[in-house]
Amino acid sequence: RRVLDGATRQRRLHRQLEALENDNFGDDPQAGLPRPGKRLPHFSDTAETGKKKKKTRGDHFKRRFRKNFQALLEEQNLSAAEGPNYVSAGAAPSRLPQRHFCAVCGFPSGYTCVTCGARYCCTRCLGTHQDTR
Repeated sequence: RRVLDGATRQRRLHRQLEALENDNFGDDPQAGLPRPGKRLPHFSDTAETGKKKKKTRGDHFKRRFRKNFQALLEEQNLSAAEGPNYVSAGAAPSRLPQRHFCAVCGFPSGYTCVTCGARYCCTRCLGTHQDTR
């Protein structure tokens, strides 16, 4: 078993976060659907206009020009908007100590994997972590 130093752990964590960001990207398929139980207005528009416009598909542009999280952050830094944004918003540091949670099940953890530094709470979660790492 190899014990990794802090820099290697950070590189591995950054690589895993990039893989998560690039994996399973997709818009919410139910975003355009109305909420159940909500009454929608009924419009009866029978008057047609002289020219018909060609319908374009917006999802083509969403897929073609999608941006990752880092690009969105850079774009927000460049824009000069009033008020706090994602980068400038912040809170004071907590007076309480940091809480550690299990990387497998989410329960409070008291143990750390010596190889990668992930947290786990019991031997069963350690076994799962070692199998899936």
